[in-house]
Amino acid sequence: MYLTALIFGAYIGFVLSPYIVRNIGVEANGFVTLASNFVTYASLIVTALNSMAARYITISYVQKDFKRANLYYNSVFWGNLLIVAVLVLPALFFIVKMETIIDVPPDIAIDVKILFAFVFFNFFISTGLPNWDCGTYVTNRLDRSYIPNVFASVIRCACIFLMMSLLTPKVWYVGFAATILTVITLIVNCYNTHTLTPELRIRLSGGKPIYSLKAIWELVGSGIWNSISSVGNMLLSGLDLIIANMALGATAMGVLSLSKTLPHLMQQLSSSICNAFAPELTINYAKGDMKAVLKDIKRAMKLTSVIMTVPFAGIVVLCDRFYQLWVPSQDAALLQALTILSILGYMFTSGTQILYNVFSTVNKVKENAIAMLLSGVVSTALTLLLVHYTQLGIYAVAGVSVFVCLVRNMVFTVPMTAKYLGYHFFQFYPQVGRTILSSGLLIGAGFVVKPFLPQGSWGSFIISTVIVGILGLLINVFLLLNRSERAFLSKIVLRKLNIRKKTR
Repeated sequence: MYLTALIFGAYIGFVLSPYIVRNIGVEANGFVTLASNFVTYASLIVTALNSMAARYITISYVQKDFKRANLYYNSVFWGNLLIVAVLVLPALFFIVKMETIIDVPPDIAIDVKILFAFVFFNFFISTGLPNWDCGTYVTNRLDRSYIPNVFASVIRCACIFLMMSLLTPKVWYVGFAATILTVITLIVNCYNTHTLTPELRIRLSGGKPIYSLKAIWELVGSGIWNSISSVGNMLLSGLDLIIANMALGATAMGVLSLSKTLPHLMQQLSSSICNAFAPELTINYAKGDMKAVLKDIKRAMKLTSVIMTVPFAGIVVLCDRFYQLWVPSQDAALLQALTILSILGYMFTSGTQILYNVFSTVNKVKENAIAMLLSGVVSTALTLLLVHYTQLGIYAVAGVSVFVCLVRNMVFTVPMTAKYLGYHFFQFYPQVGRTILSSGLLIGAGFVVKPFLPQGSWGSFIISTVIVGILGLLINVFLLLNRSERAFLSKIVLRKLNIRKKTR
């Protein structure tokens, strides 16, 4: 069901973006992504308080310490409400003065302001209402939210396309549909929490709110490094659209936003694969079985490389044809160059994605957060310098963060995760070499067969994608994996697709 929700989200993006570009303009499409980025900026403030809330509430609830669970539950609510109260005025100020702060074309200024108003409203009600999503987490009943989320995504999709079809196209319809999705999700979460965890309630004691500054500081102290890591992530990739807008203009921002579509899907795939390997790694580390840990990591690195380099090579080879079909009014060559710049790091790190899980496994999140923050600061500063003092322009915005991430991964993530696990710092570098080799072979093979592939329609593109994907997967599976690893990969794929072998 989670995969279905992701598919609906991707479908909306793929269909909606070219429609907005065609009917409203490429600048308008950029503002849809920029509005979401602004919510990400605001979320950094609440991450420290909220990122560990479910953990503390769950532990207390499972231990039947309902008084303490409610103390955390209520403290988070009142803390979030205070944050919302502080952020409302800056949000209103930004909306009113938007055209003086960022570059907004006059003909869509009102449209964009309404879009931002809906997006900010979604953030405020999601943050300001009680932490209702913890009910399914505490009772391990996440399945109760999956199906409603799928239906809510369908309603959002239908709402957007009905409004776009029946009314004059406006970009704020996206924000309105997102509000409907948010309201439905909140109602479902509220019902689940009150049904599954009836002991959790927002209460007043003697007419005064129940909260504990000690509990709030405990949550903030545990979540602060997650917040710092998020700041680093934001500096690395979350400021690219706002930099493009303020330094290069709304059109450049819109083009960059389009070019980020495929890289975003690559990022989602990477996260999904890493999460699949995380539990086994943590369990074996907790047992102190370091031989099993090393075996798990090596196997996961090989399998991750096999899977991730296939779409990487496919995008490098075929994304020009994709953009010619998807947004024919835009410069496909420019979009291709920006996209390749954005995903270039995967040529080196596709096989080392699993190493990000090591920091949490060995409780070294502080060190990783500091590295993320430093790389984010360097990336932002270097981007601004290159944009203002060179002719690189939009290429600098797209490429600098990738280069800085690659340097951080090569000089910190790869050697330090090996050290934290008690191995030689050089332990995982050979996998980097295998990933580069695999990527190079797949890209080369793709360009060899590309002239013989059909083109000119979506049907032809899908056929070409399938051919390049199967070719790349076959090369990787038989080049990089042994028999046991091929069997393990087959098991993971079947589990992810929710297929169960029939037992006789």
